[in-house]
Amino acid sequence: MADKLVILAVDDNIQQLSEFKSILSLKYDLRTVKAASEAISFLNKNKIDLILLDIDMPNISGFEFLGDIRKIPSYFLTPIIIVSGTKGQEFLNEANNSSANAVLIKPVIPNVLIDTIEQVYADAENTRGK
Repeated sequence: MADKLVILAVDDNIQQLSEFKSILSLKYDLRTVKAASEAISFLNKNKIDLILLDIDMPNISGFEFLGDIRKIPSYFLTPIIIVSGTKGQEFLNEANNSSANAVLIKPVIPNVLIDTIEQVYADAENTRGK
């Protein structure tokens, strides 16, 4: 059996992290942190395959974190899915123009989340293979 994908969920909402766990834990190796600063520390010590990223967080926003993470060579191509409760055209424009691979709006539908993870990861693997 293949190893499970290691996914890091970065969200300051404990309920959202719990929801991610209930949706994803059987299929994936899910790790969680409550702040972008914790995520940076975690990534310096661990290897992950994909990041689920909230945008509206204290201290370092998800967009700032996204910019920072893309500067680290080992995470330059790591798939990142924005999962945010923020809505509106301005947010969607910024999210779609960021280096994220996909954008989902909360509340997430479990099968849409899993399908998006699978598609984004497969696309990233195809890109790396070229």
